[in-house]
Amino acid sequence: MEEMKARQVLLALLEREGVEWREENGWLRFRSKHGAMLWETSCRTSDGAMLFYGRFPFRCADPDKARGFCNEMNRRLIRGALYVTEEGAPVYRCTAETDDVYGAEQRITEAISYSAQVIAYCWGTLSGC
Repeated sequence: MEEMKARQVLLALLEREGVEWREENGWLRFRSKHGAMLWETSCRTSDGAMLFYGRFPFRCADPDKARGFCNEMNRRLIRGALYVTEEGAPVYRCTAETDDVYGAEQRITEAISYSAQVIAYCWGTLSGC
């Protein structure tokens, strides 16, 4: 699926769910929520895939401890990767394959859902690092 069509699939999904979004420097940005936890998700399309980055809204006081936790989680994650930026902000990155026009919406939905589950699971530990 070409990039514009994949983008249109994501926008239709966000609008159907009532999620507000904005575009900044080629990135689509929207807020994701799980319970009381709220974070920003940024995404862009690239060569048959959509990349999602869920950025936690805090910095870790001990980035090395947080990186150790991320390494442990990355050994267990089925998809994507959890990492800590140089500034100490945790981020979860995952991909949705969009090369199949018939399965793209499902894969995008699964990536957003899986991302939310990972962020919710890791929130308590990373906020304490």
